[in-house]
Amino acid sequence: MQLIWCEWIWMRGRIMKKPQGLSNFQITAVVTQSIIGLIMLGIARRAARMAGIDGVFVTLITGVLSAAVAAVMILLGNRFPNQTVIEFSQEILGKFLGRLFGAFFVFYTMLVTAVTVRGFADALIMLLLPKTPIEFVMITMLILCSYCVAGGISSVARINEIFLPPVIIVISLVILMNIGDVDLFRYRAVFSNGIKPILSGIAEISTAYLGYEILFFLSPVVKNKDKMMPYGLAGIAIPLVLYSGLVFVSIGIDGASATADIIYPTIQLARRISLFGSAVEKFDILFILLWILSIFTTIITFLYMASISVTRLAGLRNYKPFIFMLIPLIYMIAILPANIVDINTVVTLSDYIGTAVVLSCIPMLLLSILRKKGGKKNGS
Repeated sequence: MQLIWCEWIWMRGRIMKKPQGLSNFQITAVVTQSIIGLIMLGIARRAARMAGIDGVFVTLITGVLSAAVAAVMILLGNRFPNQTVIEFSQEILGKFLGRLFGAFFVFYTMLVTAVTVRGFADALIMLLLPKTPIEFVMITMLILCSYCVAGGISSVARINEIFLPPVIIVISLVILMNIGDVDLFRYRAVFSNGIKPILSGIAEISTAYLGYEILFFLSPVVKNKDKMMPYGLAGIAIPLVLYSGLVFVSIGIDGASATADIIYPTIQLARRISLFGSAVEKFDILFILLWILSIFTTIITFLYMASISVTRLAGLRNYKPFIFMLIPLIYMIAILPANIVDINTVVTLSDYIGTAVVLSCIPMLLLSILRKKGGKKNGS
């Protein structure tokens, strides 16, 4: 099904005589789908483990802080509306440090792509395909994603645009159909453990919002650049609401201690749902299918960032050959971890690097202002 969608979207993009740029809704869709991915299944577990009963508040606060960082990222991009971060970082930091940052960013996007593909394959085999070789799942997903990314940012944006509404609807159903079973009495002890678990929880949950670094690449390709701020922030507001809802319902039903021990709390919630009596008993299967689409959009976005970054770092314009050069490297990184300990090590590494990448926008914005880089001359 994904291959058919990619074929249709790519051909539609090729018959267009002139690129029109991304629409306002496509900005929101790309940012949202870049964030919502693998972590969606275990966001409640992570929040409960780090902050206990305060997990929902930590999720909300972290989302607001992520939106603030994203706003800085958009302001930085607006100063260089015709350049990606790989290009304007060299203007701000100088050639050497800028290229070093670019190489760092390439490694990060490849690492996230590999981690997401591996996590997707592990989860899919556990939930649906226990006898399927993990190599087959990963190779199939990477081939599909590379085919779609080759269609350009317009194809990536359209895929995100098409898949976002059903993903939001299904996650919202999971929340709303379970909210009646929430025991509000469980929340009587909020903030009883002090500020320390909340602060440590913010540091941990912040990585669940990673993905909005795609904003570093959108300024040159959007139709209405003056709409980047509201629609970019809307792309973070959607995961904020959905994540907070999932955490609230999971902890409210099972308690913080039990939720912290469930591998995929969101799947647990989906399995509790029965729509239209017994007509739709396997709602969790529908949820998993939509989750696969969400993972797919996350992977194509990060693969796009990786290929564009390598291309701009090399001073070239055609990124398509680099897509297929990166795929074997990404596969090797994905297949390398031998066990869950190794996988967690790679995930932790990608989280640390991702945090450094998104926070880099703050000093870069300050430096661009102090050194008078960017602004009107870059918008001409």
